[in-house]
Amino acid sequence: MIKQRYNLDDLLLQLREQQIKSLEEIEYAILENNGKLSIFPYQDKKSDLPLPIILDGQVQSDTLKLLKKEREWLNLILNKEKVKIEDIFYAFYKGSKTFIIKKNDIGK
Repeated sequence: MIKQRYNLDDLLLQLREQQIKSLEEIEYAILENNGKLSIFPYQDKKSDLPLPIILDGQVQSDTLKLLKKEREWLNLILNKEKVKIEDIFYAFYKGSKTFIIKKNDIGK
């Protein structure tokens, strides 16, 4: 958020605009490219949100920890798909499945 010059006041404003009263109500949030905040509040049941594993060729170690997965697990998936980390635009985990979008797939 700091890189995007997005501060706490911006965050709280966008939360209020979406009727969110407290940070504790939020399970997951994404700061979109257009500066808007996509908010996913906690649900009574466990939600099945996409968790980013690789963003523009960079492994998201925090997500792997959250999923209780190791780098070796990721390497097995990439080897099976015959793709290198640096060639991945976006890879995410949802519903016990991994989805991969390659950089060369963008714009097709």
